[in-house]
Amino acid sequence: MTTLTEDDVLEQLDAQGDLLSFITMANSMLQHGVKQFLPSLFVNNDEEIMEYAVKPLLARSGPLDDIDVALRLIYALGKIDKEYYADIAHFSQFGQYLQEQKVIPNFTDDICWDFICNVNCIIKNVTLYSALTSMKFADFSTWSELRFRGMIKTALVLAVTAILKELTP
Repeated sequence: MTTLTEDDVLEQLDAQGDLLSFITMANSMLQHGVKQFLPSLFVNNDEEIMEYAVKPLLARSGPLDDIDVALRLIYALGKIDKEYYADIAHFSQFGQYLQEQKVIPNFTDDICWDFICNVNCIIKNVTLYSALTSMKFADFSTWSELRFRGMIKTALVLAVTAILKELTP
């Protein structure tokens, strides 16, 4: 598995044109980060242990292939803070919600705003969250919707990047 650089994350997420494709790509990156982090949980990384015990756990259709199960294990072992655990779970749930929708919401729709207001990596960044809030409730003759959309995408990219940094073994 290759490690994603910040540039890779930025380029791949920036290339996504709608909210569903963006969140789907973000979830794919987060799942990749979780899978890369998992081997660091196991003792000594002994070759035999890795080959006969760890690889089957991490294999496709293995018990830790499910991001929810893997994430719970990482959290239960105290290897990730509650806020990051909640953010990854929140991204996953939002992605599932979006896939069930007949009409995909835009980045500037209220459902996306509600999602952002529950992402710890964003709301704990006071400067960023304040700027987003100011733009959200500003008169759009001052701020264009396109600018607000860009700011939302930037905030989401920063959140994904912060989570992936936390998942670096």
